[in-house]
Amino acid sequence: MKIETLQVGPLATNCYLLGDEQTGRCAIIDPGAQAARKILPALQEFGMQCDLILLTHGHFDHIMALKEIKEATGASICIHEADAHMLTEEYMHTWKAAAAHGYHQALADRLLKDGDQIQLGTLTIRVMHTPGHTRGSVVYLCGDVMFSGDTLFHGGCGRWDLDGGSMEQMHDSLRRLAALPGDYRVLPGHEEATTLEVERHINRNMLIALQQCK
Repeated sequence: MKIETLQVGPLATNCYLLGDEQTGRCAIIDPGAQAARKILPALQEFGMQCDLILLTHGHFDHIMALKEIKEATGASICIHEADAHMLTEEYMHTWKAAAAHGYHQALADRLLKDGDQIQLGTLTIRVMHTPGHTRGSVVYLCGDVMFSGDTLFHGGCGRWDLDGGSMEQMHDSLRRLAALPGDYRVLPGHEEATTLEVERHINRNMLIALQQCK
């Protein structure tokens, strides 16, 4: 497994290239912006064929380069069924000026559900539905790596005061993540990487969520 991290767009969204070195197939996770300037050159240097575009959720800062990447690679777009409507231009315009400017929709090829498995060469990617930041937020698990989107950050979690957000659902999702067996390298949608074991001990939001079920 080969992973490269790119920071893209005005909100410094983490876009990931995930590759299977055995077969030369790869996925792009959360192509938030700067397709021509950053993502496509990085993909060329990565040296693998892009088969999948995996979205952790549908917020604008994770999808603005979606159409360009789709057109350049032909890769299948995957998003949880509850966030699929967020890829439309009509929904994007609800974010108003800055977010909607220049967005051209590319709709989902595959709608995901909790527990789905996605095959990328010899790699198996598991889908974990983690609502709270949006209704259709997901975490992708591949080996000992967790692509956590805006559900889990180092020391925090995504906000729940936007459309489709829920504090109760976020806390439930954090409890589910904390209960996963073993440890994971956590690659979030923003900021630095961490580990699940570290977050079990220091993440205030996760600790509050865990305390609520005692």
